[in-house]
Amino acid sequence: MRYDRFTREQIIYLTFASGCSSMGFNGTWVAHLAGRSGWITSIIGPLLTIPFVIAVLHLSKNYPEHNIFEIINISFGKPFYIIIVIINGIINIILGVIVLNFFTEMVKTYFLPTTPVWVIMLSIVIIAFLFVNNKIMLFGRTVELLTVWYIINYFTGFSFSFFKEFHFKNIYPIFDTSILKFGNSLFFSLGSASAIILFILVMTEHMPETDGNRKGIIKGIGFWAFILSLAVFIMQGISGTELLENVSFAGVEISRAIYFGDYIRGLELFILATYQLICTTGIALYLYCTWIPIKKLIKEKYSTILLILISIAILVFAVKLNSYNKAFYLSLFMDYYVLLPFVVIVLIMAFVGMHIMKKGNGSDIR
Repeated sequence: MRYDRFTREQIIYLTFASGCSSMGFNGTWVAHLAGRSGWITSIIGPLLTIPFVIAVLHLSKNYPEHNIFEIINISFGKPFYIIIVIINGIINIILGVIVLNFFTEMVKTYFLPTTPVWVIMLSIVIIAFLFVNNKIMLFGRTVELLTVWYIINYFTGFSFSFFKEFHFKNIYPIFDTSILKFGNSLFFSLGSASAIILFILVMTEHMPETDGNRKGIIKGIGFWAFILSLAVFIMQGISGTELLENVSFAGVEISRAIYFGDYIRGLELFILATYQLICTTGIALYLYCTWIPIKKLIKEKYSTILLILISIAILVFAVKLNSYNKAFYLSLFMDYYVLLPFVVIVLIMAFVGMHIMKKGNGSDIR
């Protein structure tokens, strides 16, 4: 058993988890754009990442046990590699800052209003650091367990109310928005889901050399698309689109109103635990995606110090931002204009680099 590789089962859950973080918090924008058809764009958007993922896997098949950035290194030289991995690191750090601010604002609003921001953020970053600073297979196992946990938690928070509160009148008519807004929502959903591609660019280094990788990743994407769409569908059926559009943490707000008699109350705790697990897993994945490519530029004995510095960077910038509104608009900017263009540029460079290496009779990545 190789502890420096993810297992095929872990790849499914890692792929799923890589799509959850920001979309788990900014999904209100989909409802704002698409109205009652938000749950449809939520399922189509992630599925549109599959062609890009297949392209990544094609590259990785030619260069196993290497992340995609390393193809750029050997074909274009170290200066280009340094620039690309630094941009990749900045993007992942920004995503971590966004998610930390989303989660902290939710905790302070509903559960711990007097707790200092830095305490909440520090606790998440420390846990995420401990997860990543481990053997690769054990890190994958942790993500696998946490993902299963927060899926169960999330739907437990709504399961008691589904038959009592769900109304199909909140779902129909489905297409109650313009084609332009529907397309906008679909593009946003694709941009947000591009975090999956961003993660897979790095994960290829730690995938087992088997033919089942493509199936595992596609299953993870399909799983995420289905769960996200189902969550939006259920919340919309319970509360209608108005609450989803106007309330930042609609899941918590809906679950606060759910109760049965005097005993089944406080179901928002399930949603809190869900968002906490999503946030922690997301920060861990952002640390991983930043750390793995950059640490190839330094000696192995300094790799833990590098991971500490990346963790501190996320924490410091998150505390400095300390604003849900700024984090929300920054998230929209990243999802619309940064994630998808960046992964497209990386893929183009990698394919051109692969062509250059084949034309030069092939080279081995070192």
